[in-house]
Amino acid sequence: MKRVEIIAIGREILRGQTLDTNSHWLARRITALGARVGRIVVPDDEVEAIAQEIRRAFRNGAEVIITTGGMGPTFDDRTLEGVAAAVGVPLEIDPWALDFVRRRYEEFYRKGFVDDPSLTPQREKMARLPKGATPLPNPVGAAPGVFIKMEEGVIFSLPGVPREMKPLFEEEVLPRLKEILGVGAYLEEELDTGLKDESALAQLIEKVMKKIPGVYIKSKPTRFGADVSLKVVLSAAGKEEAEIRTRLSEAKGLLTSMLTPSD
Repeated sequence: MKRVEIIAIGREILRGQTLDTNSHWLARRITALGARVGRIVVPDDEVEAIAQEIRRAFRNGAEVIITTGGMGPTFDDRTLEGVAAAVGVPLEIDPWALDFVRRRYEEFYRKGFVDDPSLTPQREKMARLPKGATPLPNPVGAAPGVFIKMEEGVIFSLPGVPREMKPLFEEEVLPRLKEILGVGAYLEEELDTGLKDESALAQLIEKVMKKIPGVYIKSKPTRFGADVSLKVVLSAAGKEEAEIRTRLSEAKGLLTSMLTPSD
């Protein structure tokens, strides 16, 4: 199973001003492809902090790195500087990206979204990509996404605004990820155990997971109480949906039998 790491960039996340829903959404989409999200990290809007986390991701064995945020026109949007520093290349104006940004602001001007369509230095900044990177069209916003292929793995840099990030991922990143990861599937099922003690449930979960490798079982603790009935989520990923369903069925059946009182 290939390892993916997500780097959600932004001081506003660290200060609690913005909730990082992007990582949650991406983790579910990536897991559904049969890959494993090995780490999610939030660095500050600093070039070296960003570069450090990208280097660390590759050292961790990540074959895919996805960054979100820091792609806009303001001074603190420094993601691509950090990416360039991490991979050891300069930033340079990409002609396609520059034309994309220009056309986007002309479109925004016609629709009344902006008062001036001029390609200002701040807007031009969004077309400065790491040398050798492939720009990805943004279906909603003005900042192109970025794709970099390296010997160690690949990097996708996406905008931080969810309404831009999600369609860009679906239209541009997903097809590439399917090739990189292989078409996979992810399934999960929920089971009400009837137990109220998580420590007792943990013993059963451990036995099932040892008996049926490739199935992950996570309990959903709520609170202590006589009326509590703990639920678990059984999940599995792989290339063939039928094989995954078989594994889940076996695990669910085994856990259910352990939960059923014997006469």
